[in-house]
Amino acid sequence: MATDPGTRGPGRLLRAGIGVHEPVLDTVPSERPVYTRYGGLVLATALLGGISAAVALDALLQGASVWAMVAGGAVWTAFVFLVDSWLVSSTHGKTGRSRNRALLPRLLLSVLIGLALAEPLLFQVFAPEMDKYLTEGRDRAVETYYGRLLACNPVDGTTTLSRAGCAEYQLGVRGAPVALKNQIDAVEAQLGKLTRHVAEVDRRQAKLDAVSNELCSKKNYKRVPGGRDVTEQCEIARRQAAAYSSGNDIDTERAKATALRNRMDTLTDRMKQSTEEYRAKVMEKARAERADKARDLRDTGLLDRAEALWAVMTSAFYPCYFAIVLHLLLLVFDSLPVLVKFMAGVSAYDIALHDHLAGARREREADRRADEEQARERRRTELALLRARTADEREVAEHELAQSRVRREKERRALVEELTRALLADLPDRNIPVQEQNGQVRIKPR
Repeated sequence: MATDPGTRGPGRLLRAGIGVHEPVLDTVPSERPVYTRYGGLVLATALLGGISAAVALDALLQGASVWAMVAGGAVWTAFVFLVDSWLVSSTHGKTGRSRNRALLPRLLLSVLIGLALAEPLLFQVFAPEMDKYLTEGRDRAVETYYGRLLACNPVDGTTTLSRAGCAEYQLGVRGAPVALKNQIDAVEAQLGKLTRHVAEVDRRQAKLDAVSNELCSKKNYKRVPGGRDVTEQCEIARRQAAAYSSGNDIDTERAKATALRNRMDTLTDRMKQSTEEYRAKVMEKARAERADKARDLRDTGLLDRAEALWAVMTSAFYPCYFAIVLHLLLLVFDSLPVLVKFMAGVSAYDIALHDHLAGARREREADRRADEEQARERRRTELALLRARTADEREVAEHELAQSRVRREKERRALVEELTRALLADLPDRNIPVQEQNGQVRIKPR
């Protein structure tokens, strides 16, 4: 009889992958193509899972080598194939309510695996939009960070530690012109005080000089013998003006004010130079920090891409609609190995396998009962033999015990007779027999 070509080759390997029992399938050969395609479906689902895992690995480990992605995809393919193979093979031969009870938890597990496999593929489909969203968000974050650095590190070196939200944005640049600014403020305060003092002295001196000039004018001259002369009030006013002028040394005060102005100009020039240098340092450090921040944000992980996917999906109606449809499609495809069981119903192979397993269970039950009956008979036989052997041993022990009693009785009588003869004898050197513990009698010389 020729062998059916469907019983060997790749088809047999595909059926073996989903746990098909070939001897049972031989009884319903019409089911062979169905289960061959079923095995191919499980393999296709596993391959899709491997591709999804490779894409997820590329998103998680950016810059990973191709071989690492291939290895990760191969491992995930094998895992998904084993899980789906178990899910399918564990439902073969189930009929009635037991079939539904077996399929429902397996369907739930299949859906969960499908959800895990669909996300990386969605990442790949929406990759351009996600990259654009991530790039814009990264640029906004970098510019916001750069702005906070500049706001919390003013170029004049003023401390901002007490300002809300600036404690973590300090650059720590040395050479701040705060000391020069403090010196300028001190010199400015000193110059202002000195300027006000000079102005007050000049005002009072001018007032005294005006009074003196008024009192010493020709219209206030007095008549004296031989002509006209200044009055006594004029002399007093002149003396007061001269005394106030000599007492304040206003020229020295003006010289001090001039020196302070010159020092202030020098400090101002130094302040401008130091401010420019400090500004350059702050800007350089802020740009370096901005570059580091941009470099840190350039590496996006799986959660960042998931957030970007959600933002793209919820940005408009059509992306959301397309993502939901594609998600459901991938989810259904990943769950097909178990869904096919629901849609196909109970097949002829399931009925044949159920009958085969039931017959095998009945045979095992009959064998078990036969083995138990045989074991009971063997135990009864062994018990009877044990009882007979015990009875024989008891009889032998009783016989030996009786013989031992007879021997001890004879020995006792012999010993009594010997003792009697020894006591009745008149020989002084007679020997006295003594019975030992083992039942023997020895003669003890007297």
